[in-house]
Order: sequence, then C-alpha cells, then structure tokens
Amino acid sequence: MMRIGQIYPYDNPAYFHDAKANGLKFIEVCCNYGPDNDHFIASVENMKKGIAESGVDVSCVGRWNHEMMADGKIVPEQQASYKALLNAAIEVGAKTFVCGANYDDSISLYRNYTNAIAFFGDLIEQAQGRIKIAIQNCNWNNYIVSPREWEVVLGELPELCLKYDPSHAYNRDADYLAEMSDWGERIAHVHIKGTTHAGKRWVDDPPAGMDDLKWSSIFAVLYARGYDGDLSLEPHSETWSGELGNKGVEFTKKYIKQFIL
Repeated sequence: MMRIGQIYPYDNPAYFHDAKANGLKFIEVCCNYGPDNDHFIASVENMKKGIAESGVDVSCVGRWNHEMMADGKIVPEQQASYKALLNAAIEVGAKTFVCGANYDDSISLYRNYTNAIAFFGDLIEQAQGRIKIAIQNCNWNNYIVSPREWEVVLGELPELCLKYDPSHAYNRDADYLAEMSDWGERIAHVHIKGTTHAGKRWVDDPPAGMDDLKWSSIFAVLYARGYDGDLSLEPHSETWSGELGNKGVEFTKKYIKQFIL
C-alpha cells in the first residue's frame, strides 16, 4: 500500500515523533553536498533511536547536486563519499537510495554513459539487494533525466530504478504521464510536488492539488503499473513557507490521501 511521508529533518529523535504527530509514515533525507553526507552518517544512531521510538522509518536517502565525474573519469573521493552514504542508508533501513550523474564536458556522450553505468553498477553491487538504487529525474547536476538516457543506462543495468517527480518533466515540457506509463515498472520512489505555469512561464511550486499536474491521471498510471511504493511530499516554494507552508502541507496530505485505496 502506498504511504505518505515527507522530506524532513532527521538528526534528533524528536523529529521522528514530530513526523508521527503530523500523520507521516516515513521521512526522506536529501543530502546536497559532501558535508551533508558526513552529517547524515554521524546521525545514524540518533535516527535508529527515533525510528525505534516512533515507528516512523527513513524510507529514502538521496544524494543530489552531483560532482562525481571530472576530467574524463569518476572522482575517487566522490565515489567513496556516495558509497559511505549508501552504507549509512542501509544501516538505518532505507528502502531506496537516490542519486544521479553530472555530465562531463571533457569527454564524449558515449564515455559519459560508460562512466555512469560503471558508477551505478558499483553502487548496485555494494547494495547487494538490501536497498534499491534509483536515479533522480531532476536535472540538478544530473543529465540522466529522460527516456533517451534511461534507455541506455537503465537498459544496461536491469536492477537500476527511478525516483520520479512529475513536476520536473512538466517543467521541461515533457509528457510526464507517458514517461510514468512507459517506465512505471522501474519507479521505486515518487515525489509529490506541485508546479504551475502561466503560458510557458514557470510561476511557482504550490502544494500538489493546487497546481497544473493531473494528479488523478498520475495515480491511475501508478496503479496500472503496479506501483505500491512511497509518496514523499516535497515542499518547494518560497511563497508557501512558514505558517502558509504548514497549511499547504496539510492541504496536500488531505488531497493525496483520496487516491490511496
């Protein structure tokens, strides 16, 4: 059964109790830079305590803003950092580890693909089936965001999955429903984030259900493709912050719950 959670603070057991009080079943952790990795790793025991006390788990751990390729090769220090974070994610019981690959302009597209395949393959080998490795479809220092790249990289690595956020495809003027339908069996984790355009111009990322995305169709596709994984709320707007942001999260939770049957 699909569950609702949220990207959330994690380094104090009290945050897990707060998440439970807010009706969340899990939290997601996003690490944007190397120091974020280190902080997550240092917080493992606090997270395990929070999980045990609250019953709220860490469903997904992500590393974003990738700098793992440079000068034609995988940077060893970066690779070690990702692998250390992956180990910590496994230790806290996460189901999915999200990452991506930056494009290295010093080499060809072919060599970028081969390096990415080697990098993700190494993570999959380390995971040994204990956690799913998933590529984000966000293009923040990540080029593996659409079917063109997935056909190559996921085609080569059958165990590699996707973390899918429909708003990213919509903002690229891509057909998010077609992508979800065609690749739904590889989706391991879903972000719930609204986005709104005026004409061709992006306006804001309001709460899901108050935006342009066809959420009823999104869920129809998820059900048709057998998805029963987690749904992670991602508040992502300066407009919707503070007290208004809290109201927006409550609105989205209520809105999305109608699709969980």
